Amino acid sequence: MSASGQGATIASAARGQLGVGQDCTALVTNALRAAGINFRGWPADYFKLGAPVTAGQAQPGDLVYYADGGMGTPHIGVYVGGGKAVHGGWNGGSTVLDSVNVGSGPVYIRVR
Repeated sequence: MSASGQGATIASAARGQLGVGQDCTALVTNALRAAGINFRGWPADYFKLGAPVTAGQAQPGDLVYYADGGMGTPHIGVYVGGGKAVHGGWNGGSTVLDSVNVGSGPVYIRVR
């Protein structure tokens, strides 16, 4: 699978989970699994899967890490383009599409 194909698969799998009640790591784990990547950890652990890229380099399917996701704890999501990300654990635990710019702001991770 090409890198861009992998990103499209991850982004699509993340969008497919909108409305599901789960935390942020379950969302990302499920999206990665759709691309054949089996991994689960705490939000910062996802850095092991790739390398940081700038906001200008960000592509759909990149992971977005937040030291503070806006609720005082680390957070991980999936960037889907257009300034939006899919976030798990929002609004009572639901998976939602929202701005990529929440909390401490995103660090984009390109999955290898």
